Amino acid sequence: MPTLAEIQSFFRDAVVAGNTQRVLPLLNGGCDPEKRLAIHQRNYHASLVDALTVKFPATAWLVGSPFLIQAAEHFVREHPPEAPCIAEYGAAFPEFLSHCPGAERLPYLREFAQLEWFVGQISIAVDGSPSGLYYLHASWPVDELLQLYLTDSVPDRFELSPTDVWIEVRGARGEFQLKRVDERRPHDDF
Repeated sequence: MPTLAEIQSFFRDAVVAGNTQRVLPLLNGGCDPEKRLAIHQRNYHASLVDALTVKFPATAWLVGSPFLIQAAEHFVREHPPEAPCIAEYGAAFPEFLSHCPGAERLPYLREFAQLEWFVGQISIAVDGSPSGLYYLHASWPVDELLQLYLTDSVPDRFELSPTDVWIEVRGARGEFQLKRVDERRPHDDF
């Protein structure tokens, strides 16, 4: 009989990677263990896709929900969580998103999604924590685009032109500020 740790590992492999061979013989009760296991697989996948779409609403606004959901579905299959905290899941999504077919039409997509990720991280930071401060060097003024999303304003015309910007994202407990800063400051992480 496998140990509890082995059974948990088998179950994880079945849910995350679809490797059901080692866990199916261990599932007792009911008529069809594969169907019961499929429920866990669907729940795992759907909850992670939902977690990503909730973390990137401005990006969905920018690219459209169908595009974001499709990218999230692929990301979940290729990048399972590496930490037990769901708040940490999705840090690599902006980079992944920028390589999806169709993303080439928005050369600023990665930087925009990265800025949104930082804003999301700020929203869960606590007062006085160093995690409530991020810097982003972007080759597009994505802060202006995010401000459009946040104010829910629709200008008659908005033109985005490539230009280097250095953005400081600071805040805690759901409040944040975006501020442009000089090119480099000591100890920043552009």
